[in-house]
Amino acid sequence: MSTKAMQQPRQFPSFRTSLRALAGAAALALTLAAPAAAQQMALMASFPLAGREARSTAETLRSRNLLIPVQGVVASQLHDTYNDARSGGRVHDAIDIHAPRGTPVLAANDGVVIKLHSGARGGTSLYQLDPDGHTRYYYAHLDHYAEGIHEGVPVTKGQVIAYVGDTGNAQPGDYHLHFSIAILSSASRWWGGTNVNPYDVLHGR
Repeated sequence: MSTKAMQQPRQFPSFRTSLRALAGAAALALTLAAPAAAQQMALMASFPLAGREARSTAETLRSRNLLIPVQGVVASQLHDTYNDARSGGRVHDAIDIHAPRGTPVLAANDGVVIKLHSGARGGTSLYQLDPDGHTRYYYAHLDHYAEGIHEGVPVTKGQVIAYVGDTGNAQPGDYHLHFSIAILSSASRWWGGTNVNPYDVLHGR
């Protein structure tokens, strides 16, 4: 090795440049490996929303003209059960929309299905994320899902996504949709969020 070569300092990529390269590689891997809907979910989940200024309220949600999510039900038939007490000291944080078993459940707005879940309380349930990236709609006590519904699938307002049932902790034969709206701090925390009273949003529609 020449004396000049020995004296020349070695050049290393900056830390910021290395991070950009890693991020680019990760984005490319995601593009190659995941379908479009999964990419959309991963992207939304990667950005926490605590710093965003835009926050949905009952007023802003009303401006979206959300659908009453049970086919054939009109606003005058809704009841405000949002603050009703539940077991274990819980508050309902939702409204119950009664209808015969098998009545179609409709997507309240456009969005994407982010979680299909089965639990002791909500039974067969579905979580949908609004196009704004932080409003979440929750449909519970479902009898079953509509054909073609799965996690990551986009849905349109008014699309049949499931059917009314009495699964979970609903009383047998008490067929209804448990419907809640929440504002998420992060799309990856689909089960949490700050609840908004759906009755205030849907009543008077």
